[in-house]
Amino acid sequence: MISPVRKNAAPAPQARRRGSLDQVLIDAAMDLFASYGYRGTSLARIARAAGVTKGALYWHFADKEEFFIAVVSKVLGEWELVFEKSRHATNAVEFRAEFGRMFDTMAALNEKNPWVSRLLLIIALESHKIGPRVLRSMRKANLDGIESFRELVERGQRLRILDADLDPNWAATEIYSSYLGLAMLWYLHGPRFELRRSLRRQAREFMRQWSIAK
Repeated sequence: MISPVRKNAAPAPQARRRGSLDQVLIDAAMDLFASYGYRGTSLARIARAAGVTKGALYWHFADKEEFFIAVVSKVLGEWELVFEKSRHATNAVEFRAEFGRMFDTMAALNEKNPWVSRLLLIIALESHKIGPRVLRSMRKANLDGIESFRELVERGQRLRILDADLDPNWAATEIYSSYLGLAMLWYLHGPRFELRRSLRRQAREFMRQWSIAK
C-alpha cells in the first residue's frame, strides 16, 4: 500500500504562469514524449517540432527534465480542474452517483487525451532513465491522486454508506491501482478493450464490497 501524503508536508512550489510560446513548446514536447519516450526525445527534436532554435528553448526551459515536468503539470492540471468542479455528495443517493461518476470521468479524460496513459507507461518503463527530480514530481502526483481517493472514501464513511472498518488508505490504493491497470490495458489494446464499461464495472464492484448495506 502506498502511504498518503502527509498533512504537514511542505507545500510544492507554485508553477509560474507560462506564456503562449511556452505552451507551444510544451505541446510539441508532449507529442514527442508520447511518440519517442523520455530517452528518445531530445531538446533539438523539441526545437525542430516547435519551429524554434535550440538556443531559444533555454529562455523558457532549463533542460529536458523541466520540459517533462511541465508536460506532466499540463496533463494533470487539466484533470484537477475537472474534478475540482465536481460537487460533493451530501446523502447516500448523491454519494453513489458521485462514486460512479468519478470512474466515468476518468474514462472520459483518458479517451479525450490518451497521452495520460502513455505518460504512465513512460514513467513505469523508463524510470531507470529519468532523473530524481522528475521521479519526485511524479511520485507527488501519484500521492495526490491517492489522497483524493482517500478523501472520497472517508466522506462515504461519514455519510454511513461505506463500512467504517474499511481502511481508507488501502481502499484509495485499490482504486488507484485498478484504474492504472485498466487504463494500461485500454491503451495497449485500443477499442477492443472497453475502458468506460470496465471502469463502471469496477466502481460497482467496489461499492458492493465496501458498502454497509450488502
